[in-house]
Amino acid sequence: MLEPRDVAEKKLNAETHRLIGEVQLLQYGNFLDKYSADLDNFKDTLANNSNVRLEPILLQSLKTESISLLHLVHSDNKLLSRILASLAAVCEEINLLVEEARGYYSIFVFYGEGKNTTWENLQSASSIVEVLQKIHCFVERCHQVINLLFQQLCAILGREYNTISSGACFPELLDCLAELLVCLLTFDSLFSSHSLLKDHWLLYWRSIKGIVHNPSKYQMTREQVRSLDKHLANIDNTLLTGNIFKNALDKCIDEKIILTIKNSSLSNEISAYISQLLNELEKDEENIFFTQVWLQVNALVVLEHYLFGATDKKLVKRLLEVNKKASACTLCGNILWYPEHFLLKHIPSLSKFIDERTVDNIRLTKIALRSQSLPKESHLLSLQACHWMIEIDRLTQKNLTSFEVKHLQETSNLLIEGIKLVKKISEVVKWITNLHADKGRPMAKSVLLALCRLVEILKCFQFIFHKKLLPLVYIISLISQHLSHKALTLLRHIRKSLTQEKSYKEQQLDVLSALSVCEQNLKGPNTSQRILIAKLSLSASGLSYDHLTEIRSVINRLELICCVHSILNRLCDCSFLYWHQIYMLPVYFSKLIETKADLSRYYLILSALSDCALIAGEKVSASTDTCLKKDLFGPLNQIVETNLRLQTHLHLQLPPSDPFKNTLSLNFSKFSPARMDKYYISIKKETEHYLSTMFYNLTTVVLHDWKTYGEMRRLARLQYSLETVEDNLPMQTLEQGLDVLEIMRNINVFVGKYLYNLNNQVFVEESSNNKHLNTINISHVANSIRTHGIGIMNTTVNFTYQFLQKKFYIFSQFMFDEHIKSRLLKDMRFFSEHKVDLIQMYPYERADKFNIGIRNLGLNETGLSYLDLFRKLITQIGNAMGYVRLIRSGGRRFLADSTCFIPNLKEIDQLNELITQEEPSELTKKAANCFMSDIKNLVENFEEATEYFKLLVKVFIPVFRNPSNIHLKNFYIIVPPLTINFVEHSLTCKERLNKKNKNDAAFTNDGFVIGLAYIIELLGQESQLNSLHWFHSVQAKFEQDKKKIEEQKAVASKQDDKLQQTLQLSEKRINSFEREFRLLYYSFSSARIFFQT
Repeated sequence: MLEPRDVAEKKLNAETHRLIGEVQLLQYGNFLDKYSADLDNFKDTLANNSNVRLEPILLQSLKTESISLLHLVHSDNKLLSRILASLAAVCEEINLLVEEARGYYSIFVFYGEGKNTTWENLQSASSIVEVLQKIHCFVERCHQVINLLFQQLCAILGREYNTISSGACFPELLDCLAELLVCLLTFDSLFSSHSLLKDHWLLYWRSIKGIVHNPSKYQMTREQVRSLDKHLANIDNTLLTGNIFKNALDKCIDEKIILTIKNSSLSNEISAYISQLLNELEKDEENIFFTQVWLQVNALVVLEHYLFGATDKKLVKRLLEVNKKASACTLCGNILWYPEHFLLKHIPSLSKFIDERTVDNIRLTKIALRSQSLPKESHLLSLQACHWMIEIDRLTQKNLTSFEVKHLQETSNLLIEGIKLVKKISEVVKWITNLHADKGRPMAKSVLLALCRLVEILKCFQFIFHKKLLPLVYIISLISQHLSHKALTLLRHIRKSLTQEKSYKEQQLDVLSALSVCEQNLKGPNTSQRILIAKLSLSASGLSYDHLTEIRSVINRLELICCVHSILNRLCDCSFLYWHQIYMLPVYFSKLIETKADLSRYYLILSALSDCALIAGEKVSASTDTCLKKDLFGPLNQIVETNLRLQTHLHLQLPPSDPFKNTLSLNFSKFSPARMDKYYISIKKETEHYLSTMFYNLTTVVLHDWKTYGEMRRLARLQYSLETVEDNLPMQTLEQGLDVLEIMRNINVFVGKYLYNLNNQVFVEESSNNKHLNTINISHVANSIRTHGIGIMNTTVNFTYQFLQKKFYIFSQFMFDEHIKSRLLKDMRFFSEHKVDLIQMYPYERADKFNIGIRNLGLNETGLSYLDLFRKLITQIGNAMGYVRLIRSGGRRFLADSTCFIPNLKEIDQLNELITQEEPSELTKKAANCFMSDIKNLVENFEEATEYFKLLVKVFIPVFRNPSNIHLKNFYIIVPPLTINFVEHSLTCKERLNKKNKNDAAFTNDGFVIGLAYIIELLGQESQLNSLHWFHSVQAKFEQDKKKIEEQKAVASKQDDKLQQTLQLSEKRINSFEREFRLLYYSFSSARIFFQT
């Protein structure tokens, strides 16, 4: 076995190397082919594999190397290596600071959203103290890095290492410096425009100052509180005063640094770079980095003024012209930056060139013109975007292995054109929305819709890039290889032109060393670090700007192509919509539904709103959800529901309607869920949930509408592919009436609000606010039992038993009352003493006197006497018993209906024999046994119906006849005055039927007689009541009254009309009383039959 050392030392010839390489390459090729085939097969099995809304699984592979900076800048020229290492390190540090700054912006842009209470405001301010401390450290670090950059740059310029006659010597350094200054002015704008942050900060600071008086309460020492207060004051002075940019420039005017700066040619360097940037801005307004470069120019002009005290007037005029064209820009979120405010703040002497009012008027005019032309502009941009997408689709459809150089150039140009188009659209949308909001200008509906259209296009770019990501990544790698090769070829040409001379100068050797470093870095992977060093080495070469124009262009293009994905994502970011969604979304969604457009477009707007959620988190979700439910799902659900209802009720004579007005020809199955931050929103599921809830709730309210909603559910499935949840509610008939379950739960209310009719077994509502009265009869109860099952009958009787217990307790208290008991004993004694004289009949006058006497004891708020209340109590007891009777009859009706299809109830047992003879399978046998069990249950209940009245009598008899309840034995003697009271009440109710005010009107109330019969049975006082011969006494009284009236008629003069009229009325009243007493007697006699044992 060979040791590793032997393997390392073993020499292999060239042929062996070649053969090994071919084998390895073949194996690797086979592996890739197999992997590609497996991946295609897997993709074919996936549902919605062409769904562009789903992001591909993406590995963020940042191009980094584990090679030190010193290694990358290594060359034979030690001085050059040191210069490049120093400058590259400063640029890298600045790039890191810029990235760090961008991470802080969103925290302050969305600060304070959704907070209201003082405690929440304090918590918000407390949560950003740490962030503000980090930004404070960041600003201090910026000061150090800026000073270091100036020292490095001045040192190089002072040695005259680089001798470029025109243009900046090291534009990369000034570019990084300008980018850092833009970050500082962004922080200034953020803190200056955020009044809410300042208010919360002052509130928090004041709270901290208050802690000083009692620090132990918060587990702090006085020194800690003072230290915290000092830090807060430092942060306030450094950051929240809005002077971060100014303080950074003031730090540059330090004595040592300013001396170094003035002794170098830095002023010419900065002026040359500003001039170079202005040339770019004036030449190409569609530059991808136009806004960034514009901000940099303004920042550098202020820097130059601070450092050198004077600025070239020509440069200032050129800058003001550019500022007039650009007018304003969005720094981040909804934070706008106005160049005239910035310049006048830092260079007050420019006020003679800038009139803020004039600039603002020009800006407002520009807003009006831009808004007016926006619909046309958005249409043109839409066409350009469609053309770009078609072209990119065409290029990615080609065989990538046979790509030629012309295809690479074409794709490269196409990608850059796409980025330019996206940049233009993004800036148009941000510019118009944020300026309108900032200036408080109203926005026309057409402008809003055009802006929404442009937002859709932005997201389309992002989606098409995601959809074509795999081929695009491969094409981008080919393009970067091609551009690297092109740059290297140009470098070789430059080197060749320099080495053709026979004698080398020292300076030429430095140039060759710089070009060698550039070449060395371009040969490696295209990392940002290598591209930066390549640029710096070109600048360090000292060659003229014209010599390097072409190679710089290629390297810039290479840098752009390498980060095209991140640039696209940044430009397509629509988080600024967070501040505009309240007024944009309602208009957009209403137009989307109104125009019957393809609803799948809502995915694009949701994706834009998702950008807000990704940055703002949960703060944005609530407002967006509310907007979606109100403006999209709500109207859409209403249209779908209306359409389903109209189609379900086509059999009715509906008014004519426009078939194109409220119809959406949608197939909801094609709408896949859309991602919204950390969750998904599905228009299909939302509509299904709405319909399911609506069907369930409305069927619950009106159970007999189950069939209508069932048809609507089927229509929704067939027409819209909507799968609603089955409600599984019990079905009912059109004669359902009030539900037994509801009556059982509210039996105390029911017996007081409904009146019972003994003959028809029906309950009638006593009074109602509607134009009709509800009734409950046997068929209603039978339907309820069919809905809930036979078991509800026993439960209902049990509830009634509990109700009767409570009512009998009140009954006992009334009978125990001294006023009642003494009168009853007195009447009993009178009747027993005068029984013979009264011919065994209880006198009517005595009963009427009792009724009047009880009324004299007092009336309640509604004008009812104690005897009226006692009558109502007995009526309620009777109604409860009538309800039990109705339940039993309803159960019998249900059982009769259930067994109507069984030919002979006596021959059911023969079915068992038939099943046994056939010898069926186990499953059939099991089903047959279940069937037999159900039939036997029905037959047993039908044949052996429970006598509930007997049960309710049996359960209360021991209590009523208990010696401890001896006060109840006097009940029979109160029956005569009770009947008089009932008849008077009944006549009053019937008379009101013919009056306009029908309150308390009634035509039946048999609950009283059932209650009376039930209590008499419980007390066993049938014989004692019969001994009173009360109804005979009443009949005799009325006959006697009639005779008196007849005698009066005979004696009275026929000419006395008033007396005749009075006699007729008296006779009519007596007849009415007699008829009512006769009806009462018949009903009472019928009711007593129920309780005969």
